[in-house]
Amino acid sequence: MLIFELFFGRELRYGDPMSQTTLPTIQFINTLKGKKEVFEPLKTGEVSIYLCGPTVYGYTHIGNARAALVGDLVTRVFEYAGYKVNFAKNITDIDDKIITKANEEGRSTNDVTTEFETAYNEEMDALGIRKPNHTPHATEYVEHMTRMIQTLIDKDCAYVADTPFGKDVYLRVSAMKDYGKLSKRKVEDMLDGARIEVGEAKEAAVDSTLWKAAKPGEPSWNFEGVGEGRPGWHIECSAMIDAIFQEGLDIHMGGLDLIFPHHENEIAQSECAHPEKPFAKYWIHNGMLTIQREKMSKSIGNVFRTNAFLEEFGPETLKLICLQHHYRGPIDFSDELNLRTEALVERLYRAKAKYLEHESASCQDSELPGTFGNLAKMDEALYDDFNSAKAIGFALGALRTCFKEDKPELWSAWGKKCLPLFSKVFSILENNPAAACKAIQARRLKRMNVSEETAQKVEAALESREQLRKDKKFEESDAVRKELEAEGFVIMDGPDGSAWTVNSQKT
Repeated sequence: MLIFELFFGRELRYGDPMSQTTLPTIQFINTLKGKKEVFEPLKTGEVSIYLCGPTVYGYTHIGNARAALVGDLVTRVFEYAGYKVNFAKNITDIDDKIITKANEEGRSTNDVTTEFETAYNEEMDALGIRKPNHTPHATEYVEHMTRMIQTLIDKDCAYVADTPFGKDVYLRVSAMKDYGKLSKRKVEDMLDGARIEVGEAKEAAVDSTLWKAAKPGEPSWNFEGVGEGRPGWHIECSAMIDAIFQEGLDIHMGGLDLIFPHHENEIAQSECAHPEKPFAKYWIHNGMLTIQREKMSKSIGNVFRTNAFLEEFGPETLKLICLQHHYRGPIDFSDELNLRTEALVERLYRAKAKYLEHESASCQDSELPGTFGNLAKMDEALYDDFNSAKAIGFALGALRTCFKEDKPELWSAWGKKCLPLFSKVFSILENNPAAACKAIQARRLKRMNVSEETAQKVEAALESREQLRKDKKFEESDAVRKELEAEGFVIMDGPDGSAWTVNSQKT
């Protein structure tokens, strides 16, 4: 027990390795190699990580939030394992979309980026996502970008072309011998259907823009020998990584949608400019989101903004949804998933309250039920491709036993074994249980537009039904459900309890 308390008893921070002893083996899928690899850092005991951050021209959606949550999970797992973490997440604050937004609203680009970066930071704080060691802004690194672009021009990996507004600079993809190694694409296949846009002067349609000549009224910087303009998107991350991680980068992260062309071009630019070192040794990409099996799209109006989700369901519901899915897999958001997970968060806080009530109770591990044996495998799951879903599954398996048997020593053992990990790695269940459950109920009542009295009636009926099911009085429990459904409520059963909502067709 003393070792356990020492292990979890201190607050972990970036740059503060827990121990100088041998670190556990961490392995994960490296997109670059297309297979699972054991992590071998560039520098013993340390890990450098870069995550592609937001382009701040609007409010984020839950897909953006998932990428940030995966970044937080990976950094926390490495820190939990004892690594010193050097983490950067950039802010893209110059981009076509930002300029378009500013022009449409008659504002400066700085006003636009300041507003939405502030909103993004507020969302990250609400989600319990810790600030990185570095938050590079693209506009702060333009000089570094122009130096890198000039290096590419000098090596014939880039070329200058005249346009009606001045000079553009393009990456010459044909000069890249292994272009496509991340996305596993062939250049000849990329050329099929590709076209050069109006106003561009590319040699080939697959060449990407490194520098854009300034148009009237656009923000611009001077590139000596080329002229006024601004950087293209892909070169921004290459330059910021080169400036921050001068000794090399262990892990580059982002969503699957960034593999091509963004990350592919980052590799090409960086490794042409600095052929003496690989751009990033490992690549981690998180899966995409759909809303009721449809891709999120502004055109069909199903984009779920992060701030709206947090207001309706709270940050821990969004976090738990993401954590209960493997980071590489897809997540299909639906009303049922949201409601089930919200109910699970509430159940977990009830479990925490039980633990706090029975914290002093104890028993030997050998006396614990079989489901508790898997709790020792939670760390193993996290170190094997950051499998938070598997780790949480072990915790929930033991929790079902706690609710079934309701013994003080089980609540005590579950809390001691699970809550420290939930806090340190998942950053959940850190609030006071009573206050957390009250906040969940308040959001539920507001969302469903029902009274406290009605909610208490439904939940009392569900508790009664749960006891009837434990007593195997299934006909009586079915009768309770049918009565609730007749009154206009939808009941959703699951292995970790029941969730409910109002049947909108009857209201």
